[in-house]
Amino acid sequence: MYWLALPAGVCIATIVTIVGFGGGILWMPFLLLALNMRPNTAILTSLLIQTAGTASGSIAYIRRGKTDNRLAMLLLAIAAPGVAAGALIGHRLSLSHIELVIGLISLATALLFVSVNQRYDEEGGNRADLRAALRHSWIAMIMAVASGMLTINIGEWLVPILRKKMLLKMSHAIATCILMTFGISLLGALAHLMMSSRPNARALFWAVPGVLIGGQLGPRVLMRIDERVLKEVFVFFLTIIGIHLVYSSYPL
Repeated sequence: MYWLALPAGVCIATIVTIVGFGGGILWMPFLLLALNMRPNTAILTSLLIQTAGTASGSIAYIRRGKTDNRLAMLLLAIAAPGVAAGALIGHRLSLSHIELVIGLISLATALLFVSVNQRYDEEGGNRADLRAALRHSWIAMIMAVASGMLTINIGEWLVPILRKKMLLKMSHAIATCILMTFGISLLGALAHLMMSSRPNARALFWAVPGVLIGGQLGPRVLMRIDERVLKEVFVFFLTIIGIHLVYSSYPL
């Protein structure tokens, strides 16, 4: 069944680069439930898949001049200690705890998308004021801990901050978030490798080509997508995944 990681990679990476969220919130349920991986293996495999996918998306956005590179580097420097802390916590969580946390985050993220009206317009700037960014850098630390712990980059929480507090255009906020997700995923993968975790090579073999394709498709689809339909589909799947994971985390 590892071949399923190829179409899953195309779909997840395309959605990631359009919406600007961390793919771990979809990859972890897929690896744990569909491919029955052990938690530590699933975490590292998910981080490596996300590293490949967001690298592809980041290159596409950088070529288009959409990323705020200074902002991304600043937030990554602040986030780095959180990745290591999250990796330490992740190695101590049981499968039921992982399912419960991911399920609750999925439901909270679905609620965020319902309650926050993020329009795909071009109001705002191409670059953020770094002094303003420092006042809101706490979100990068939370993002890093969640990524190191469960590969969930919560980029969907970061994009509204980039838009409303740092006044970036939507396309630039999403692109910068993708670049940050790449950096945090890479740091998280290195942290778990140093803790002797090993990825699933067969899943990577199928998933990486999928995310590379999806990472290039996303930026091309971004300006043509129906925002309402995208949000409805995304919220639907997050809600179903969240309910299932919360339910399965409790022993019968």
